[in-house]
Amino acid sequence: MSVTGGERTRNVVAWVLTALAAVALPLAAGFGFARLFAPTLHSRYFPWLTGRALGIAAYLALTALVVLGVWIRHPWRLRRPLIHSETRLRVHATLATATIALVAGHLIVLASDKYAGVGWIGAFVPFKAVYRPTAVALGVIAMLFMVLLFATARSAGRVGARHWLAYHRLAAANFALVWFHGVLAGTDTAALRLLYVATGGFVLFLTLTRYTMVLRAHRRHDDVRTLGMNPTPSSHAAASPESVAS
Repeated sequence: MSVTGGERTRNVVAWVLTALAAVALPLAAGFGFARLFAPTLHSRYFPWLTGRALGIAAYLALTALVVLGVWIRHPWRLRRPLIHSETRLRVHATLATATIALVAGHLIVLASDKYAGVGWIGAFVPFKAVYRPTAVALGVIAMLFMVLLFATARSAGRVGARHWLAYHRLAAANFALVWFHGVLAGTDTAALRLLYVATGGFVLFLTLTRYTMVLRAHRRHDDVRTLGMNPTPSSHAAASPESVAS
C-alpha cells in the first residue's frame, strides 16, 4: 500500500510533536523538581542545577519508557486498549531516544562542572567520582546498559528476536540501577523522595502484575495440555465406544 503525500506529512508532524513532548515534558518537570530542591541557589551553581534537572528529566523519560514497554506486553492492555498499537511503538521509540539525549546532557553538564564533583573520568569509569562514588557508579553502569539496550533495539529487525528479547529483559534491572542511582545521589528533599517512591512503586507493581499474570496463563496452558495428553480414566471410559453402547 503506497503512502500519500498527505499521510506522510501527517506522520512526520505526529513524530515531531511526539518527540517534542517526550523531551519537553520531562525536562520541564526536571527543572521544576530541581528548583524545589534548591530554590535560592546562586547563579554560579546554575550548571549544577541544570545537570540535576536533566538527570531528573532523564529519569522521568525512562520511567515513561519502561511503563509503556511493560504495558505493551501486559495482559491488561487487551482489556484496556488505551492507545493504538502503532502509536504505542512510535511513542516507545521516541521516549528511548529522548531518554538517551537527556542522559547525555546530564552527563556532559555534570562532568564539565567542577562543583558537581564528578569529572569526565568519574562520568565514564565507576567509583572514580569524588561526589558519592557508589551512587555515581550505579548511574555509570546504568548508562552503559542503556546504550547497549538502545543499540539492540535499533537493530531489532536485523538480529534474532530471541537475542533481542534477551537483552531487552535487562530493562527492568537497568531501571532499578537508575532508581538507586537517583535515590542515593540526589534525594535531598521530601519532594524528590516522594517522586522516587511513587514512580518506583508503580513500575514495580506493573512489572509484578505482568509477570504474575503471564506465569498463571502459562501454567493454565500447561495444565490443559497435560489433561489432553493424559485423560482421566473416568473421562476415557465416558468417551469409549463400550460406554456409549451401554
